[in-house]
Amino acid sequence: MSAPEIHTDLPIPLAVAGHHQPAPFYLTSEMFGGLPVQLAGGELSELVGKPVAAPHTHEVDEIYFLVSPTPGAARIEVMLDGQRHELVSPAVMRIPAGSEHCFLTLEAERGSYCFGVLIGDKL
Repeated sequence: MSAPEIHTDLPIPLAVAGHHQPAPFYLTSEMFGGLPVQLAGGELSELVGKPVAAPHTHEVDEIYFLVSPTPGAARIEVMLDGQRHELVSPAVMRIPAGSEHCFLTLEAERGSYCFGVLIGDKL
């Protein structure tokens, strides 16, 4: 039996095109021998009205995963290829590879999170 691979130095800040600061990643493509998925994101309650990224694209699909302790207690406005979409927790939304996107937190009680699940190893 091989020893488990454990990572405790989380989140890992990684530069992502379009983001104003390094994004906090919890899974990266370098982990566990090479993953086909990456997970970034964080708690939203201090980000209401503060954009974390300019409109940008990725070479891979991304899934926005919005959750909050109380259903309906987190809302984000997603701009996807120039069209506005509002997500209310709990919700998921697919951002197709190559699509220009960003989001703004409209409302978030403490303990609300938005994660970006990138399907592939390219940012």
